[in-house]
This record gives sequence, structure tokens and C-alpha cells, in this order.
Amino acid sequence: MRPALSFQQFIQRGKVVAMYRKYMRLTQRIPDKQSRKEMRQWIRGDFDRYKDQTDPKRIDVLLAQASRQYKEMESGMFSML
Repeated sequence: MRPALSFQQFIQRGKVVAMYRKYMRLTQRIPDKQSRKEMRQWIRGDFDRYKDQTDPKRIDVLLAQASRQYKEMESGMFSML
């Protein structure tokens, strides 16, 4: 059984899950099924790479990076369509 999360960890976990969902929703705009699948695997791999991260400051940095990358990815997808 996992130890209980602190309030800060609970809030950060919610932010990470929300960011992951945003990324997955964004992939729905990719028309090619194979490309969509590959993008989802890439996103999943990136999130899995940091799943054991516990330092709150590092998690905040990773969330900020994810947010910037999301915006870049989103603007790039509009230009592709």
C-alpha cells in the first residue's frame, strides 16, 4: 500500500493528471491513426519517465516545461491541418 499523499502532493498529482489528459485530447486532432498512436506512446513514455519524481520543486519545473511544450505542440498542430 502506498503512503498517504500530503496536500501539496495531492494538488500536484491532480495537475499532472490534468496535463496528461490535455495532451491526450490534443492527439485526437491527428488525422492519421498510426501517427496518433505513436504520439500517444511518446507522451506516455515522457510521463512515465518522471512518475517516481517526488521533489515538489522539480515537479513544478516539469509541469512548467510540459505546459510550454503543450502550447508549442498545439500551435504546430493548427498549422498542420
